[in-house]
Amino acid sequence: MTEDNIQRIISALDHFDGTYKRAEMEEALTLKDEITPHLIRILEDLAADPREYAAKEHYANVYAAALLGYFQEPGAHLPIIRAFCINKEEREELWGDMVTETLPALLFLTCGGSLEAIKNLVLNRETYEFVRSSAVEALTYAVARGVVNRVEIIDFFSGLFTGTEAEGDSYFWCSLASALTNLHPGEALEIIRNAYDDDLVHEGYIRLKRIEEEAAMDKETVLNQFRVRVDRRIYSNIHSYLSWFACFRENEDSGHTLPGKKQLKTHKNKKTVKKTKKKITSASRKKNRR
Repeated sequence: MTEDNIQRIISALDHFDGTYKRAEMEEALTLKDEITPHLIRILEDLAADPREYAAKEHYANVYAAALLGYFQEPGAHLPIIRAFCINKEEREELWGDMVTETLPALLFLTCGGSLEAIKNLVLNRETYEFVRSSAVEALTYAVARGVVNRVEIIDFFSGLFTGTEAEGDSYFWCSLASALTNLHPGEALEIIRNAYDDDLVHEGYIRLKRIEEEAAMDKETVLNQFRVRVDRRIYSNIHSYLSWFACFRENEDSGHTLPGKKQLKTHKNKKTVKKTKKKITSASRKKNRR
């Protein structure tokens, strides 16, 4: 009977009709141990053949990823990474803004205290820039929640400003500068200044003056402010978080967007300086959304 219930729940979650499946999600929360392997399998199937998964208009991946993050399931960590590291077209269709809005929390919540896979995402030059940037953000969450020493992550990020870790117009550089600022940029200030001089970080995303102001502040004050923001970013109530996404229309002014039925908003890779500025502007709006 439990297996039948799980299949019924997943079938309902898999069908997109513009409404948040609150009743089925509530049932899923009561069946954590039983449903978790099924949720992981959804992500594994998606990663194995994302084109086929998208062609069949599945939607359960959205709920599955959110539930596995909420469950803080370590067994879902690598499947989540593989499911987000798919080809551009399918990634945009299947995940939309979850790449930037939800993935940082998913990576942190499912890491089980081990940050190696997240660091490898950050280091992988072949990974989509916004997936890499979400991995950068996930590492700052680990500092905020006391999983890793701040200095270790500051040193890790500081060592990436080589100019060869990404394309010159990549958002990756801005995400590093932002992450260092959130963790108090004191030790890394000169490295960040050099990145601005090399046109790696754009003023349109985060102003150097603001970074310098943060560096002049008390370190614990900056970190405490960041911890408050992280608490808002890491969802503690899955119903409140998912139901407010724009595609479910439970709150028209929510600002959250999940993939589905013309609700898709995604970032595009840009090659020219003009397009890069547009991309940074878009990222800046998203960063300041909450």
